[in-house]
Amino acid sequence: MTSDRDQEIRNLAYFLWEKAGRPSGREHDFWAEAARKVEGEPDQRKDEPTHENRFVAR
Repeated sequence: MTSDRDQEIRNLAYFLWEKAGRPSGREHDFWAEAARKVEGEPDQRKDEPTHENRFVAR
């Protein structure tokens, strides 16, 4: 059974593929682009250390 998210990615990937002129051999590129758009870009700052609660003990 296919989830709604997978179906949304599939539909968007197909749309992007058609918009690009239906190039052959790039199915994974369009799927990855659609997945990024549907699921959202990962927060790049998530792995960076936060400095907002940084205190220096004296």
